Amino acid sequence: MARLLYKQDSTAFYRRLTRRHIRLCGQVKGGASYAQNIQPKLDNLQQKSQTLSATEDVYENTYDDLLLKDSYLDDSVRTLFERTKQYDRENGSNISVLLFPDLTFSDIVNMPYSEEPKKVSSLIQKLETLDANHELRPLAGMLQQRVDAVNTALDARQQAADAVRRARVDEELAKNELRAQYEANYLDARKFLGKQVAESLFPKVSSKTAKKQENDIIIEP
Repeated sequence: MARLLYKQDSTAFYRRLTRRHIRLCGQVKGGASYAQNIQPKLDNLQQKSQTLSATEDVYENTYDDLLLKDSYLDDSVRTLFERTKQYDRENGSNISVLLFPDLTFSDIVNMPYSEEPKKVSSLIQKLETLDANHELRPLAGMLQQRVDAVNTALDARQQAADAVRRARVDEELAKNELRAQYEANYLDARKFLGKQVAESLFPKVSSKTAKKQENDIIIEP
């Protein structure tokens, strides 16, 4: 019996077997209609698969962007810490204690990406309590720009994650349609062309190939 497609089979395996099935249909008398029936299903899966790949690329890109923007925010926090310590030394003040009660910035820069902007926003609020002409006051604007950049990167990453989830659902639906048509082709061919001809329309799959369904093509000895 022909090896049918199963739910757990990879997308690459779906495409490969279907492509071979379509090719065989073109070489066997009476097989053309089966190729015509399944080609649109294969085309749809290929399109959904390409969309998924593109969305996954975007998702990876958003991670790189988030890391970069977060590093800029971390550096800005370090700059603020260093500047306030210097200001306190030169002016006999304790602004650093106001901004960094624990006299360290490591707890802030080591926070999860989604939490650090909120913490830095509290630093900005404290900075804005200083006089408008205070020399440290402009650092609030610099920090706000860094916070905004991280929040934008977080939003982009969330949107990309949502797009990947939708694309995966779409690909799975396309696989379901292709799998159903592949089986329908087999049953219909057996009914109208006979078992022997029907079997000739479907590619033979070794047990080794069935177990390893990645993009690599196994060359049989």
